[in-house]
Amino acid sequence: MAEKINLNAAELKLCDHCLGRIYGMLGHGLTNAERGKAIRIMYAMEKNKDLPKKHDELCELCGGIFTRLDEYAKYISTILDEYEYSTFSVGSKFSEEILEREKRIIEEFSSPEYAEGIGREFNRELGKRISMLTGKEANISNPDITVIVDTIYDDVHLEIKPLLIYGRYRKLVRGLPQTKWPSGKYRESVEEIIARPIMEITGGTGHALHGMGREDIDVRMLGNGRPFVIEIKRPRKRFLDLKELERIINRYAEGKVEVTDLKFATKEDIRKIKETKAKKRYRVAVRVDASEEEIKSALKKLKGKIRQRTPRRVAHRRADKLRVREVYDIHLVAKENDAWVIEILAESGTYIKELMHGDEGRTRPSLAEILGRDVEVVYLDVIEILDSQI
Repeated sequence: MAEKINLNAAELKLCDHCLGRIYGMLGHGLTNAERGKAIRIMYAMEKNKDLPKKHDELCELCGGIFTRLDEYAKYISTILDEYEYSTFSVGSKFSEEILEREKRIIEEFSSPEYAEGIGREFNRELGKRISMLTGKEANISNPDITVIVDTIYDDVHLEIKPLLIYGRYRKLVRGLPQTKWPSGKYRESVEEIIARPIMEITGGTGHALHGMGREDIDVRMLGNGRPFVIEIKRPRKRFLDLKELERIINRYAEGKVEVTDLKFATKEDIRKIKETKAKKRYRVAVRVDASEEEIKSALKKLKGKIRQRTPRRVAHRRADKLRVREVYDIHLVAKENDAWVIEILAESGTYIKELMHGDEGRTRPSLAEILGRDVEVVYLDVIEILDSQI
């Protein structure tokens, strides 16, 4: 190993950290500071000279940043006290000037394969000190909090992993959008009803709801509920009793929304929810001037493949496409006053209202087309989502 080390590097105005880091990949069981000190000793013995002076605060590479590790660690542990977390990691930013200077020194006195970058050592050594002060585990793979030290501007900021909670919601009233309405037309949404109590408990700064699809504003979501993940941004508290949280949300919702099956989630769960194309069972009530037998006969003809162009009611925000969907089952179940109640099991993405009234021929076949009469949709409910639990 000795032949790989250019001892003349000991003459540079470097601290032990920076000197040792030039050869940070050589030797085991040593810190870079210990490695730097050893190189000075080797230089003195080899050259038969006095031990070269180390330059801590005046290091021409790092500017003395490693003398401030304890200062940084103490400050960071203080601001971390404001948050609940299990794991953390440390990241850092160094100026291009420092990185270029380090590159030149390594090229002249060592080799990139022997050296360790300043950011890597700084992050590791600072992480050790923070862990000692907080008792928390440093973990770079999926930390609850990432501490970013900007050494250029001597600034520290925290990147807080969002709190993700999976559940299923039932929307028990009509006239309630799934997410906040941009125009402010609707006073509240499913998202806001679920998120508001969680925000109060966690001290989060924002929220987002990721649902397995969405129902129309005038459609209820009943049965087993719609899978969702609620995302709480920058939570100060993340260790929650989810059974108690479920009770709090449902009490706050006042019968408009109900949540069940709450559990902590991951980004992978959000991906699964977004990508899952689950069959759905619907209950729709329609008014049409037809007999029971006529309706039953027409419904039999709707089972199978249908073709739907983007409905007129959503054409202003969705591309005009022709979609082929499948109706797996459809049958008449009851009559309520002057409306016929029909249950439908259909492929994800099927427009059920248009399947009934035809949307002026944009959905074919439709109940209206087969009967040759106008069909009015009285109400629509989603009564089951046939997904596998996350």
